This record gives sequence, structure tokens and C-alpha cells, in this order.
Amino acid sequence: MLWRNRTFLLLMTGEIVAGAGMWISIIANLQFMQSLIPSETVKALILMSGLVVSILLSPKAGVVIDMYDKGKVMMLASLVRCLSPVFMFPAIAYDSILWMIVSLIFMQCSAAFYFPTVQASLPAILDKDELLKANSVYLNISTLSRIGGTALGGVLVVSMNLQMLYVCSIVAYAVLALVTLFLRIPQVTSRRMKEKVEFREVLTITRKDPALMVGLINNGLITLFLGGLNLMILNFSEIHQEPQLMGWIYAFEGVSILIGSLLAKRWIGQNNLVAASTLMLVFFAFSQYGMSVADNKMMVLGSFAVFGFVVAFFFPVISTIFQKRLPAHQQGRFFSFKSMLDRSFFLVALGITGAGLDLLGVSGYLLFIGSLTMLFAIVTFFYSKKHKLDVRANDEAAA
Repeated sequence: MLWRNRTFLLLMTGEIVAGAGMWISIIANLQFMQSLIPSETVKALILMSGLVVSILLSPKAGVVIDMYDKGKVMMLASLVRCLSPVFMFPAIAYDSILWMIVSLIFMQCSAAFYFPTVQASLPAILDKDELLKANSVYLNISTLSRIGGTALGGVLVVSMNLQMLYVCSIVAYAVLALVTLFLRIPQVTSRRMKEKVEFREVLTITRKDPALMVGLINNGLITLFLGGLNLMILNFSEIHQEPQLMGWIYAFEGVSILIGSLLAKRWIGQNNLVAASTLMLVFFAFSQYGMSVADNKMMVLGSFAVFGFVVAFFFPVISTIFQKRLPAHQQGRFFSFKSMLDRSFFLVALGITGAGLDLLGVSGYLLFIGSLTMLFAIVTFFYSKKHKLDVRANDEAAA
């Protein structure tokens, strides 16, 4: 049973603690930059600096995850994460952006190892029939930690100085490191295999498996939209001249994710996961079309609720496809590769969304991205039919 699995419960506990600490740090970082940097573009470039380093580090991270004990990898990554807030103390003392960049680099270096390891660990500690449910729970926990972390950070930022906020983050990360000490994850890579582990193998595997290609394409398209989501939400707030609208949008999206995650396993059941991921692109497109009616507040909120609900189904389904199709000893490299792609898409999304909003406006850009999503849904549907792709939650993984 999923909820009787001690290691899984420890992983989810760590996710709650780490997520809360991370969002407190993010809010503190934004507050720190607010008085020092007037340009939003410069702020974005600074925040992107850590992402670039993590992208470069991802190939090495994937090899390490597959070669060594995953529990120890997570523990060391957690200890490195503890250092990230520490570097903000000299940043505050000297009003130094350089020290903040060092802090961001340590944070993203830790993330490059930690999060792919969590995803690669689930098939090793759970029955294959439980993966879809476990991925839904993981998304739910991540959403709860985001909602709780931003709410807690928002309260603390007005009641504490920045130094105390970073102390709270250090405490959270230290608790996470302590939790990882008790993880027991089966080792799947033999000594002999360690000598042959190379990151480029994952590229060969991905090209040969159409199901992985469809999953990465669908995931990349939605990640491309998510990367610029905050810019669009800011535009909605400006259109209606209501700063509080941003909070309502995040609330509608977050609650919908929580509700959808509870239903994902039940509704998808024995259905083909590849076909389900393609169908969800259609609903994503409808939600984007709804968002394009930007001057109607209820339409915008309703569309974000639909978007959040579909997100709750989409990402667990995609993760389950990857976990089912890949052998255990290659999952660390694959999820590091996926993380590298996700972070690259986020960087590209910032530029595309900014240019799209400037050239087309928020409504025009959403109509464009919605049509693109619908086009990819049609293409991947026929591609899946042509290759007879069928991955189900209760099938054995295709090694």
C-alpha cells in the first residue's frame, strides 16, 4: 500500500519541508532585489543565472544518480541546498547582487541532483501499479507546499527582517537533510554497470522509443506555456487594475490541481496513458482560448481553474509513462535530461512570452499559443495511432 510505504512517506515529508523553505527563499530574494534593482529585465536575468548553471550540470547529475545510492545523493544535495541561504547574509550586509547570484547557483545545483533523484526513486520503492497514484500525490504535495510556502513567506516578509527569513529557510533545508538520512532506496546499478554509465545513452533510448518522444513533446509544449505564466498573470492584473487578482488566479489554479490530483487515478484507471496525455492537450488549448477573453474576470478565473485541473492529470500521466518505459538503471539520466529540457524551455518561454505579449497583446498571444497546443494535440494523436503506442498504469515497464 502506498501510504504504508515508509520511504515514500519520508520523500513526501521532505517535499513539503523543502517546498516551503524554497518559496520562503524566493519571496525573500524578490524582496531583496526590490530596492536594489528597478529593472524587471535585470531581475529576470539574475534569477536565470542559477538555471543556466543547473542546465550545464544536468548531464553529470544524471550519471551520478544512476551510479550511486540515491538516498546519499539526496542527502548531499540537501546539504548543498542549506548553503544557499547562508550566502544571502553577506549579500544583505553589503547590498551585493554577486553574493545573491552565488546563492542562486548553489540552490539550482542542488535542484539539478535532488528532484530527478526523487522521480527516479519512485519505481524502485513502489509497485508499478502504484506509480500513477504516487505521481498524483507528488504533484499534490508540491502544490500544497507552493501554496503554503508562498502564504507563509508573504506573512513572514512583513513581520520579520530578511535575515530571519533566510534562517527559516536554513532550518527547513536542515530538516530535509535529516529526513534523507532515513531513506532506504534499493540500489539497481551494479559495480560492473557503473563503468559503462554514459549520459548520451539516454538520447539513443529516447530516439528509439516513440512513447518517450510523445511524452517529451507534450511535456515541452506545456512547460513552454508555464514558463511565461507569471508574466501573463501580471498582465491580467494590470488589465483589470486589481493587484489582488493575481492571488485569486493562483488560488483557483492551486485548488483545482488539488481536486484533480485526487481524481486522476480513478478517472484514468486502465486507459492508455499516451492517448490520455494527447487528449489533455486539447483541454489545455480550450483553457488557453478561455484565458484569451482577458477583459472578463470570471472567464479568466474559470479558465485557470480548468487549466489547473488538467495539470493535475497531465504531469502524473507523463511521469508514469517515463517511469514505465525506462529500465531502472537509466531513469536518473533520463529525468536529469528531462529536467535540463524543462529548465531550457523555461528560459526560452520568458523571451517568447515577453515578445508575444508585446507584439500580440495578452489575448492575441493566448489565441496563438492555444492554436499551437491544439495543432500539437492533433499531430501527436495521429503519431501515436501510427506507432500503436499504448502505455497503461498497470502494465509492466517496457525495458
